Amino acid sequence: MKKLLLTNALILTLATSYAQSTLDLAKEAQCTAAQATLDPIIKSSEHPKRGIKAATWVRLGDAYADYTTNCGKDSTSAVKAYNAYLKAVELDAAEGGKEADAIKAKLTGEVLYSAVMNQGVAHYNSGNMILAEELFTLGMKVDVKDTLSSFYSGIVAQQNGHEDVAKNAFKAYLNNGGKDPAVFYSLSSMSKKAEDYDTAIAILKEGILANPSDKDLRGELINIYLASNKIKEAIADLEKLLEADPNNSLNLLNLGILYESEGDLVTAHEYYIKTLAADPNNYEGNFNMGVFFFNKAVQTKKEVDAMDIKTYQKEGKAIEVKVCEQFQLSKPYFEKCKSLKPDDSEVVNNLATLDKVLAQCSN
Repeated sequence: MKKLLLTNALILTLATSYAQSTLDLAKEAQCTAAQATLDPIIKSSEHPKRGIKAATWVRLGDAYADYTTNCGKDSTSAVKAYNAYLKAVELDAAEGGKEADAIKAKLTGEVLYSAVMNQGVAHYNSGNMILAEELFTLGMKVDVKDTLSSFYSGIVAQQNGHEDVAKNAFKAYLNNGGKDPAVFYSLSSMSKKAEDYDTAIAILKEGILANPSDKDLRGELINIYLASNKIKEAIADLEKLLEADPNNSLNLLNLGILYESEGDLVTAHEYYIKTLAADPNNYEGNFNMGVFFFNKAVQTKKEVDAMDIKTYQKEGKAIEVKVCEQFQLSKPYFEKCKSLKPDDSEVVNNLATLDKVLAQCSN
């Protein structure tokens, strides 16, 4: 039985190897054919007479595009195809521009676009990020209305540390109707890094309009408001949004956070209550409510600790009861958080601390 299985495995290996070998041979045949077409046209482009004719460069562009699709051994063949068509445009203009529309159709056509993008993907997958960026950015020129090339170009340029290229690519992506929240976030982060907070805020607002439920964009908007000390503007913006959507838990929560950062704990508490009324399972709302009562208890406890003996004997016991009640009020909110995120270490630690405090209250 084992021998039969081994034999089957060997057959499978041989079959796979044979199939791969067949594919390799077919690919090599394609490369040979593409190269055979390309070589004489390259020579024509170098010829003193044929090399000054637009038609020669159109054929060269076609050949390089075909070579990219069917072979791809030349890592810049798609760029060479694009440049050949550009040369054809130049020469055709000198010849009277009779083929201008036909050449432009090739320069902005699907065949060239596919060649450019596929070669860009190949470079990206092989880790050649500089050439990948060049090709994806070139894809934007081939099809100026495309969002895929601008999206890829922005991502790779940002990874390469080329922020100007990334900005231009992401702006083109958005101008062409792209709505991916990561693009809004990245563009905003670049403006934030340059301390251009007004632009960063404007980009995030645009992103939120395009992606109303995205929590990362809303959270980053609050972060930038706080970083730029524009809290009053943030509150005004969010309150306007609530007029149109009064039960939006994200806006209610963020208003609570902003009011708390301003030291207005009463108003913050009111917004946290509204947040949980709109969304009882809102993790941040529950957490902030738990922290609110916990901190309130700590503050009240400080009053007890600051008392002299006479004052404590007169008022201390009653206030300690109040402290314990406030600690107890925080517990259900932390327990709710734990039910929502059982592995959250911060909540687990808070509950452990709270249990110790409440144990002392019971004594």
